[in-house]
Amino acid sequence: MQSTAWRISAEGAVAKVFVTGVAGCIGAWVARHLLEEGHEVVGVDASEEVHRLRLVGVAGAFPLYRLDVRDFDGLRAVVARERPDGLIHLAALQVASCRADPRLCSEVNVGGMLNILEVARVFELPLSYASSAAVYGPDLGGPLSEWEGVKPQTLYGVFKRTNEEMARIYYQDWGIPSAGFRPYVVYGPGRDAGITSDITVALLHAARGEPFRIRFGGRVALQHVSDVARAFIAATLRPPSGAAVYNLRGHCERVADVVETIGAVTGASGLVTYDEQPLPIAADLEEGAFQRDYGPLRHMPLEEGFRKTLEVWREGGYL
Repeated sequence: MQSTAWRISAEGAVAKVFVTGVAGCIGAWVARHLLEEGHEVVGVDASEEVHRLRLVGVAGAFPLYRLDVRDFDGLRAVVARERPDGLIHLAALQVASCRADPRLCSEVNVGGMLNILEVARVFELPLSYASSAAVYGPDLGGPLSEWEGVKPQTLYGVFKRTNEEMARIYYQDWGIPSAGFRPYVVYGPGRDAGITSDITVALLHAARGEPFRIRFGGRVALQHVSDVARAFIAATLRPPSGAAVYNLRGHCERVADVVETIGAVTGASGLVTYDEQPLPIAADLEEGAFQRDYGPLRHMPLEEGFRKTLEVWREGGYL
């Protein structure tokens, strides 16, 4: 395999990074931080909605191709034209979509990942991709490593776990380096879809003086989207030597305490409520592997993350 990895991680080197799902929440922040650091972005997204890109200030700042990740020939043509140095794959359907239409979700979440792996193989490119904490089963009463308690309770989680195994085989058989990340509750500006977006949506409602009910309780691990984006970028610019999978722990909190923090930062206590039923996903995860390979990564404290989110919304006219 070519020495792409050391070339893009060299001191002062500028990388061109191909990002799928770039109009999503994490994708928009990945694009923002890459551009802030002087790198180039090539974006792909099937959606025509760019409100998250506008919110974080990068709409129109890079080439954006309207392309579905199920279209292998289209992906290959764009990569051949743009010649990126690395791939970040974020495009996927979420839990509710997988439950509503399993076949479509498998085509997008698994078939799309397979297409990206093939692009990585054809062009000999390192890959970072979004897995999920949904690969875990319920809490087992203690911190879990990347290989403990892996028992997904949804098709979405099963498909994400499948992607991790496909990435492992692509390294085993063809030497394609990859880093898969397992975030849990990603929150912050632009997070407005999926059940775990409820915490961000609750913050927005409270800031507007409106009631909102979070659809789960128990404990969750929260990561500000800016921190998650920086993790993807770190592994893309300095790819691992194999097929790595990383937990992102963030802050493990009870939803009841998260609701109190929302009330404290908005001054609107009592507007946000929550269901008692926890999500069937362990929240207490170890992230020693990522901190060893790419740390130190500072996770933004929850109150700070909420306040920064409110600042972005005010600047964007959401409040």
